[in-house]
Amino acid sequence: MPIQRKEEPERYWHAVFCKPLQDARAEQNLLNQGFEVFRPKTKNRKKTGDRRRISIESLFPRYLFVRLGRTGEDWSPIRSTFGAIGLVKVGQDVPIVPDPVIESLRLRCVESDIIDLTGAIDYREDDPIEIIDGPCAGYRALFKARTKEERVVVLLKLLSHERKIEVPEEYIRKV
Repeated sequence: MPIQRKEEPERYWHAVFCKPLQDARAEQNLLNQGFEVFRPKTKNRKKTGDRRRISIESLFPRYLFVRLGRTGEDWSPIRSTFGAIGLVKVGQDVPIVPDPVIESLRLRCVESDIIDLTGAIDYREDDPIEIIDGPCAGYRALFKARTKEERVVVLLKLLSHERKIEVPEEYIRKV
């Protein structure tokens, strides 16, 4: 008699609603319980006071995704997981997040579930820009190129002369 294989139940992605500022805690606790979890994060430039820094935050604050079987799997531990409130519901239904949505998010991740948005504004050569910070703040210039160290080269006209200068990318904005 041939051995019958136990068929894997179909698994679907669902959204989990988290307590404020506790997405990471919920993610870790769900992983510790053996759930398959995906919490996409973004790398952004932030300005706090006089300082500019790179921050990593949830792409969807207070939400993460968990992959569950439709039948036979106990979903109740999600409600009592530290950091989580529970599965997102529409009425009594727990909607499915389509696989292509999760896959398209994963394709944008450059490292460990992080989507890099630090260079999200796409400048083209000779785009007019304004320098908004630093010693040249208030001047208009033309975008020329990006460098490797999150800096850009701009063409600035000062005292009837054009000069190429290098500034941090967060010091400029499109005009």
